[in-house]
Amino acid sequence: MCDSGELWPMTPVLRPHVAQVITCKAAIAWKTDSPLCIEEIEVSPPKAHEVRIKVIATCVCPTDINATNPKKKALFPVVLGHECAGIVESVGPGVTNFKPGDKVIPFFAPQCKKCKLCLSPLTNLCGKLRNFKYPTIDQELMEDRTSRFTCKGRSIYHFMGVSSFSQYTVVSEANLARVDDEANLERVCLIGCGFTSGYGAAINTAKVTPGSACAVFGLGCVGLSAVIGCKIAGASRIIAIDINSEKFPKAKALGATDCLNPRDLDKPVQDVITELTGGGVDFSLDCAGTAQTLGRAQERQDPCLRHRRNLKETDRINSSLHPNPVGGRAEPSERQTRLGNQKRLQSVHIQTPEENTKRHLEPWCTEAPGKSGADLPGCCRRGEDLGSTPRANLSLGTTGWKSVDSVPNLVTDYKNKKFDLDLLVTHALPFDKINDAIDLMNQGKRHLLPPPRKPAYIKPRLRRSAPPLTHAGLIPGFRYTFVPLRSLDPELADMANQVIRCKAAVAWEAGKPLSIEEIEVAPPQAHEVRIKIIATAVCHTDAYTLSGADPEGCFPVILGHEGAGIVESVGEGVTKLKAGDTVIPLYIPQCGECKFCLNPKTNLCQKIRVTQGKGLMPDGTSRFTCKGKPILHFMGTSTFSEYTVVADISVAKIDPSAPLDKVCLLGCGISTGYGAAVNTAKVEPGSTCAVFGLGGVGLAVIMGCKVAGASRIIGIDINKDKFAKAKEFGATECINPQDFSKSIQEVLIEMTDGGVDFSFECIGNVKVMKPLSMPWPESQRSALEAAHKGWGVSVVVGVAASGEEISTRPFQLVTGRTWKGTAFGGWKSVESVPKLVSEYMSKKIKVDEFVTGNLSFDQINKAFDLMHSGNR
Repeated sequence: MCDSGELWPMTPVLRPHVAQVITCKAAIAWKTDSPLCIEEIEVSPPKAHEVRIKVIATCVCPTDINATNPKKKALFPVVLGHECAGIVESVGPGVTNFKPGDKVIPFFAPQCKKCKLCLSPLTNLCGKLRNFKYPTIDQELMEDRTSRFTCKGRSIYHFMGVSSFSQYTVVSEANLARVDDEANLERVCLIGCGFTSGYGAAINTAKVTPGSACAVFGLGCVGLSAVIGCKIAGASRIIAIDINSEKFPKAKALGATDCLNPRDLDKPVQDVITELTGGGVDFSLDCAGTAQTLGRAQERQDPCLRHRRNLKETDRINSSLHPNPVGGRAEPSERQTRLGNQKRLQSVHIQTPEENTKRHLEPWCTEAPGKSGADLPGCCRRGEDLGSTPRANLSLGTTGWKSVDSVPNLVTDYKNKKFDLDLLVTHALPFDKINDAIDLMNQGKRHLLPPPRKPAYIKPRLRRSAPPLTHAGLIPGFRYTFVPLRSLDPELADMANQVIRCKAAVAWEAGKPLSIEEIEVAPPQAHEVRIKIIATAVCHTDAYTLSGADPEGCFPVILGHEGAGIVESVGEGVTKLKAGDTVIPLYIPQCGECKFCLNPKTNLCQKIRVTQGKGLMPDGTSRFTCKGKPILHFMGTSTFSEYTVVADISVAKIDPSAPLDKVCLLGCGISTGYGAAVNTAKVEPGSTCAVFGLGGVGLAVIMGCKVAGASRIIGIDINKDKFAKAKEFGATECINPQDFSKSIQEVLIEMTDGGVDFSFECIGNVKVMKPLSMPWPESQRSALEAAHKGWGVSVVVGVAASGEEISTRPFQLVTGRTWKGTAFGGWKSVESVPKLVSEYMSKKIKVDEFVTGNLSFDQINKAFDLMHSGNR
């Protein structure tokens, strides 16, 4: 229920900071075998052919953790992380393919497109990598051999050219791919390593064929991605192997036909697979990389060798000789003789093996003593080459993903639902518990981390302040994504019962600017949901209450009612929502039980109307406190906070791939205007419409009239600058009342031979709704009286000030005109908003075009000023 004000989603600032150092938070590994430490670091501006990125989403990978192993050659201190997605903040000299605001995925495998490796179709490696043997310590500095990170006066090393465990990072433009502006960064960040490695191992390296049988060892993110690849390639049988049976339902949901737990078998797993497949699988993919993951299935002394033998002995690709590691032909090995000289080794190793694994793998890979797994040419490892040529004399596959070229295509495939990344993401942990997340990952428990917070449940030694708002916007930080292998762990279950401390824009009193404050958000009570707000918009309804003109306005209050976010936790009795769901909070609930909800003639719901109108939750209390004082809710949503709590009947679960900085607008303005046309007025094909007021709601009405098939749509506003945009949305003509000497309704009656079939008042000005004693400007009539006698329908959409009244001569209604009002466009909120999101995703309705500016959260008062000034 907002009037003609423009909509300003509070997404991150996209202004360049080329000449400035940025101070932000990062997780630093100061030394080997030590927990990561959340520190404030300085990130220098990008130099020539470099790009500085605001990291929006990142993942923890075993490759990051292995780098802290004393046996590795990693350099310290270092900012780890290599699997992420973000937004370009600024670019250095010479960068032509990227600009601030671009959505991007950085990656550890560069593609310069100039070296002989990049020009070869046989590999996806790039000559910019100097150390193929130890890629985890390659790209530890930028190309000028200096770092862009400093902390406490010390230089901090980069990691694999990415360093995503920082709110901001700097990468080479050769390590960066621009992706679709509509890409869901919290999902496509997985394409930066894990998913791409597993999926590419099946599609590119093994080249799985239709009707084939495959075995996937290890059902982590990479293994599940390999299952997806096998399914898409047309494999008829996909056997998934893991010692954790809790992973099997997920594997089957992604395409596995059979699942085996070696601990449940009374014989070696390779024997079982051979029996199941009548001789062995066509393709086997090792996605474990550690001896401990699967090798102890039979309690052999040499579990690592057992695991690798399991893989090789399940292959049944016909070949008579084992390739000689130095070229030429070789005599059949003892193992091949034992297998009847009928099997060529067609096994793909994806994850990086441990040191003892490499030693034991040696005789089975090359038949060449003394050559370690690290020396195997083209050996594919997660965290090294995105599913690239994993031959290692085990397979003669071709090539993996050329990163810059292929990553955008993979993002498009995800957007087109060719494969599902959503199933690879589940739960959440706060950023300052990243070390706990690492522990959980090592235990096989993966979780989704939200942006850095300062929640109350964090231990004091881990408490860190939230990132600077000057850099963070409403999304103050970034998300850490983990592959889903288990439900929420019991030791984390009580997190939903804790208070969260976060930032909010508090209206302390009427007529005063909003104040950015640290507040406490209490846990959700019965039938309540706590939501992390990702994006929100300002509306004239917020401004009206803030001005003090609203007699029902109460203070202090957290305003905002047009947002979108992710469920953080749910209260007792909530069954339709869970942590991790993507949602839009709603100011009109839908309980589905009251007489209003059960009546198809209205979308109003009265179940929580009384308490919501008082700024309280259904139990009569608030979930917000600041400086020891309770803070009121607003319209049941209060989206001007990083976290909010709403009733479960006021939440719509939506497509998780929807861009939240766009669909947040469906929480009010667009839905109201669009629904006024298609639901309330029920505009008919071939009809004539007039829309008074060309703000966000008015444009949405025009869009609705066009979708409904109106043949003539007249836009009316005193600001001619809005006319071009109105015509883009479907207006056939636009007029300015100030250009005429007669009343606007007289003009419309003359233009349309008697009046319009449907008129819409989208301003909230009663002088437009009724005959005027004073002009608006120079008009003597209103939207109602512009409607055609006998059948004209006029819909009041804009909300006038409290206490205002409208009137007209009864003759206007007696002669057949209909006067109607609408709230939220007549949509039954919970059931309709997800459908509107789907219509947007299928491009039936416009949403992106309503966004005309982006501001950071700490500039929220400026957003109100711009809205009032009309500079949109």
